Formats: sequence, structure tokens, C-alpha cells
Amino acid sequence: MLKKSLRNKLIVFLSLITGMQSLTGWKQANGCKISFDSTVTMIDGRSNASGVLPGDTICLLKGNRTMLLLSFLHGSRNNPIVILNSGGVVSILNCVNYGIKFDSCSYVKLSGNGDPASVYGIKINNTVGAGLSVDGLSTDVELEYLEIGKTGLVGIFAKTEPDCQFKSTREKFVLRNLKIHNCFIFDTGMEGMYIGSSKYTGQTITCSGKDTTVLPHLLKGVEVYGNFVSGTGWDAIQLSSADSACAVHDNVILHDSQLEVMYQMSGILLGGGTQASCYNNDIRDGKGDGIDIISLGDQRIFNNLIINPGRTYKPQQNVAPYLKYGFFVGSTFTSASNSYLLAYNTVIDPKSYGVRFEDNLSSNNHISNNILINPGSYGTEGERSYIYIGSSSTPVSMVQNIKSLDISTVGLVDPAQGNFDLTRTSQAVNTAATIAGFEISYDIHNRIRPFAKLYDIGAFECQDSALLALPDHYKPILTVSISPNPAIDKINISVTLERLSNLKLTLLDANGRIVFNKQYPGSGPGPVKIQLETEQFQAGVYSLLLKTLEQSIVRKIILINHK
Repeated sequence: MLKKSLRNKLIVFLSLITGMQSLTGWKQANGCKISFDSTVTMIDGRSNASGVLPGDTICLLKGNRTMLLLSFLHGSRNNPIVILNSGGVVSILNCVNYGIKFDSCSYVKLSGNGDPASVYGIKINNTVGAGLSVDGLSTDVELEYLEIGKTGLVGIFAKTEPDCQFKSTREKFVLRNLKIHNCFIFDTGMEGMYIGSSKYTGQTITCSGKDTTVLPHLLKGVEVYGNFVSGTGWDAIQLSSADSACAVHDNVILHDSQLEVMYQMSGILLGGGTQASCYNNDIRDGKGDGIDIISLGDQRIFNNLIINPGRTYKPQQNVAPYLKYGFFVGSTFTSASNSYLLAYNTVIDPKSYGVRFEDNLSSNNHISNNILINPGSYGTEGERSYIYIGSSSTPVSMVQNIKSLDISTVGLVDPAQGNFDLTRTSQAVNTAATIAGFEISYDIHNRIRPFAKLYDIGAFECQDSALLALPDHYKPILTVSISPNPAIDKINISVTLERLSNLKLTLLDANGRIVFNKQYPGSGPGPVKIQLETEQFQAGVYSLLLKTLEQSIVRKIILINHK
């Protein structure tokens, strides 16, 4: 269990990194369509909640319950049903099986953001099974501001297992748009989060005495972010069978894999059938690998900080099968010709290797602009302990990775106190290589990147103002305005330039992918007006990057009501 002071610091940190918190909020509590007190353990859209319509709010009054079953509640895409704590904390305690279970629900949001006095207004503790389960063909579910701890099994479980009714097989069902954010999960018997089936290639079920092989359902549009996960028995976050529009980002993970169960040991596991970006995660002091990637490929893994992965796991046995890595990339499920990009990550003191790449199916791979410090296998493996490429693996481009056994040579702010940011004089500052087709506009703390003229290596972008001490004539961009923001189908961009410049406009999605890129040579002096049509882009948060030769400016924009 975390010390109280550390826990409080991380709660404050999580509230800062999310940046765009839910609009559900405690103010909606006064708009309850219906309220249920602590004696109610089942809310069903066919019975006691039959009058609840899309867009309505169900309020859970403060108090203790032994369980809560949510069944047959159906909102709509633009008007989900919101289930919110009201008047104080809702506690689910000493559960015989699960704490909260979703069964046959869609477009529902469960929020513990209903009381300004509590960060986590819904708490689930001491379950025999899972803390919270999203199953029974439930889809389009959002979970936020929940505290889940001391579970016998998984903290959050999200999938519908195939059974003899064959309603949840791959051709029949897809779990869409699952969002889990701003939750605190601790001391779980198994995974902190178990999302999607790990049996992507099929599993056998017995029906009427006959064995049948079925394919479990897929997940699309999964986003896991802003969570604090600590003290898990197995992997902290496992995502499998999630094959499109998925991301795991901005999570803090401490002390994963405490039960030391082989093949269940990582901070984040991107498993079979998954295609998800993974960025801005802070993973420290686990017994497992930092991030395991045994997925479909075509993924961007960037801005992650991984500290001491596996160091406390059998420390006297640094040989197979007890090796542990900052990153492990396998090829079990990789789709041929897909690629992996591992860039702008910082790995400190891995038990064995910084990166171990064992994929023989992918192509056009990059492991670049990473900081890799003091891999434990250096004494026996030498230079390849920083980045180990398997003998049968496909070629990997490796450029501008900083490798050192001595952390003091890199130029970090205060590693002894857990601050791995860059100093102004660090060798990582302004030295990153260009990666074709990939740009990012923020670092692990969502600060502007690049801050000065060039990008920095590793997860952090140095923000020392001395790097900007340039004469005014090197700063041609005077003002920037964007409207409307949020935008529906177009945005109007106005840039005032101090002098004639070559202006470049780049639009990046939340995963760092360039979705629009255009040069405007010979712009200025004076105002430059650009209209950008946005109907072709998915809804979400984007970064608009404006660059001249000497200057970079980033603005966040939001696109809404898109298909």
C-alpha cells in the first residue's frame, strides 16, 4: 500500500495531467432523473429504471453497498446515460463476487465525480472477484473517477466471454468506445485492468458435450488514460484484441507484477490482436517488463518513462527465463509488413535490456531518440544490452539513442529524487533525429515539443527559458488565433508574421500521427489567413503545429460531431 503522502501527491498529479476533465461533474447531481439509496443493489432498465432515457442522470446516494448490478441501460451516442454519486462517497464493500457489473448496457457513463469533496466518489474495496466488470454484451461504456482496490482478481475486467449462445463471437459482437480514465486502482490479486480477450486466435468452448473453437470479439475505440495503478499482482494494464483506434496514455503505474507469475509480468501489455498507440506513461519499480508489445504492429510507442523495470524480480538471477526489459517486442501476432516505432522514451536501470526486439514479420521499424541508462545485462552482453535485436528479427533503424551506464553523464535534473527531466546543458537537448512521417508536439508532461529550435531526445522536452534567448528578429510569429474551437467542419487560422517567412502548418492527432501537412512559402509580413477543412478527420483532440525555420508554436484544437 502506498504511503499517504505519495498517494496524495499522485492524486494531485493525475488531476493535472488529464487537462480536459469530464463535464459530468457534481453540478449535474441536482439534475437527477432518478436516485437510488444504498439499499439498492440492482438498477435495471426493464424494471426500477424503466423510465430512464438517453441523456438522463441516475444518482447513487452516498452509503455502503455489497454490490451493484447495472442492467439493460441504453443511452445514445450523443446522449449517454450518466450514473453519478451524489451527496458523498458511494462505497461497494466486501463483495462476494464482483463490486459493480455492467450487463447488456450501452452508451453509459459511470462517474465518481459527483461530490466536490472527493476525487474518487465511487469506491470498490475487498472483492472476491473483479472490482468492476463490463460484460454481458455491454458496449460504449465510460468509467471515470473510480477507486478500486484489494480485489481477489482483476481491478477492471472488460470483455464478454464466448458461450454456447454464440452471441459474443467475433462475427456477432464488437465492444466499442470503451473509455477508462482518472481512476485509482491498487492492490489487485491479478491484473489492474484486463481489457479484451488474450485468446485472439481462438479458444475452445464445450457445448452439448462437443468442443467448438470460436474467435472472441474485438474491441474498437478503447482509450485508457490518466489512471493511477499501483501494487498489482499481475500486469498493471493488459489490452488485447483491440484492433483499431485504441490508445493507452498518461497513466502512472507503480509496483506491477508483485506475485511474480511468469508471462503475467508487465506495466503495460499490448497483447494479441491489438493495434494501439502507447504514450506519456510513467512506469516505475515494477517486477515485470515496462511495456510488452506482442500485438498487430503498426504502432507508435513514445514519450514513456520507465524506471527500474524488473530490478526487484529475482535480482540474483539475470538469465533466461528471468530476464526483464524496458520494452519487449515479440512477433507472435504481428501482421506482415506492419511496423513499430519506439521513439522519445526514457528507460532507467532495467534489470536486463533496455529494449529487446524479437519480431521477424514487421518492416520499416524505428528505435530512435530514446535515452537508455544502465541495463543490468551490460556485464555479459555489452553494447547490445541497450537494444537487443533478435537474430531472426527484421531490420530496425536506430538513430540518436543516448546510451550510458552512468546517469550523471546525461544531464537530468535530479534522478536521486525521481526527477528525470532534462537540464539545459543535457546532451539530449536539441539533438533528436528527424523521423520521416512522425512528429509530436508534446512531451510526457504534455508540454510543448520542440520548446526551442529542435527536438530533445527522450520522454522530456527541456523547458528552460534560456533556450529561447534569441534576438527578436529570429521570432517571426507574433500572434496566432484559431476559431472556432471546438470546431465542426472547418477552422480559421490567423497568423501574424513580423517578416517574410516560410510557414509550415502540421495537424497531428493524439497519437502523434500527421494527418495534415502543408507549406506556405513566402508568407508575411503581416497577417496570414488559412482555412482548414476538417470534415475528413475523426472527432478528438488535435495539436496544430505552426513552424518557421526558427520558431515553433503549438495550439490544441478540438474537433467534434464527426463520424
